[in-house]
Amino acid sequence: MSMNLPTWLKATGIVVIALLTVSVVANSHRLDVYGTYIRQKSPEIATRLIDLSVEMDEAAVRKHFEGTQLSCVAEGPGAGSLGDRVCYTPLDKADGDAALMLAAFFRQGRLSSAIVHVPWWVHKTWMQRLTEQFGPPRPAGRVSRFGGPILRWSMSNGYVEFNRDRGIDVLEWNSLVWTGKRQGT
Repeated sequence: MSMNLPTWLKATGIVVIALLTVSVVANSHRLDVYGTYIRQKSPEIATRLIDLSVEMDEAAVRKHFEGTQLSCVAEGPGAGSLGDRVCYTPLDKADGDAALMLAAFFRQGRLSSAIVHVPWWVHKTWMQRLTEQFGPPRPAGRVSRFGGPILRWSMSNGYVEFNRDRGIDVLEWNSLVWTGKRQGT
């Protein structure tokens, strides 16, 4: 059976396929994370951000995120380094919503930052949760490496930053970043 499709429909189909191909190629570094999310059952965590502390060592972080199998490696020095050691694990959920990855960064044996990557479809839920927990955010005065503005919530133990806007690329994840501070600073 031969179908004579209008030229505009054929052209639209070609453009859609080309855009999907470009998106997949541009996000090839993310595909393994999404593949793990889809294929494997990973842990669910409660972030309990207010309980994180720069005094926590690796054992305390493992206890805080109980039920995860953190893999740890040394981090090389560099301007983009969040610490000298990172422990990470894939996730299924964080605080009841879809999550992709947890990474905890250490500097000289103590927790410095924790990051949870969440898929774009739960961006709004996380924005609401953070605002309910910590009040209205303020602009962080910087942008993510993807070019989008960042919002910041201050806490007694540090601050949390999150992408202000959900990206248009459905494979781009959002990053919830806790950065610790010493008490009294």
